[in-house]
Amino acid sequence: MKQSGLLIALILLLNSCLNTPKEEQNSVKIISQKLHDDKLLPGNEIGSNDYNFFADSMLHGHKDVLRYYFKKYIPDSCNHLHVEKKRIVNNFEGLECVGDINHDHIQDSVFVLEPLSYCKFEDEKDFEGDAYYFTDTTLPRLQTNSECCHPKNIFNVGDIDEDGISEIGQFFSSCASHYKSLYVYSLKNGKWKEVGHSTFDLFYMDVEKPFSYWVRKKGKRKFEMLQITDLTEKGRVGKKDWLKFTIQ
Repeated sequence: MKQSGLLIALILLLNSCLNTPKEEQNSVKIISQKLHDDKLLPGNEIGSNDYNFFADSMLHGHKDVLRYYFKKYIPDSCNHLHVEKKRIVNNFEGLECVGDINHDHIQDSVFVLEPLSYCKFEDEKDFEGDAYYFTDTTLPRLQTNSECCHPKNIFNVGDIDEDGISEIGQFFSSCASHYKSLYVYSLKNGKWKEVGHSTFDLFYMDVEKPFSYWVRKKGKRKFEMLQITDLTEKGRVGKKDWLKFTIQ
């Protein structure tokens, strides 16, 4: 992949909501130059001890975050995926602010990584795609079965059930189809639990609206999600329905 792809990823990282001191920015620039050296990136596959490489290459200053996730999701008993480090680094899109999810007065950010191993976890057995990771490791990753995940696809919808932790939404794309989905998740017993789902035809969605516009709280534990289905012929406008949900 061309050098421009990597440079864009590094620019996104530097412009993320987590401010980086000048001395760290200089380190990132030096690392970006080293990444163009094929000797540093010989196509090695990821392993359980490679968090140092990824921390320096993509999440500078967040080595503890990567160490935690690699230890949790790449146990020694797992078969590692045959994914080149260079491919993962070049596809990295940086961090995206999602607000203070767990209300600890610290802004949280999300980033995306491809699967790190062949391991199947009980609550993720049906998912084999990309995963969303948070810079606050008290928040579990959100595993998907899509290979078209982007940090901006995760959004904060507020504390709907008023338990002190905000619910999150996910704009879900299957890459090719113009039929898309929105999901809302609530953190229950240390896991993200799906509590709402709506679908729509991207052709009829107002793309100028933020994703959070399509989810609105109606009371404690109650919310609505907009769904656009059953296309009408008049003006080629999709039929809009606000689906009602309750978080148990």
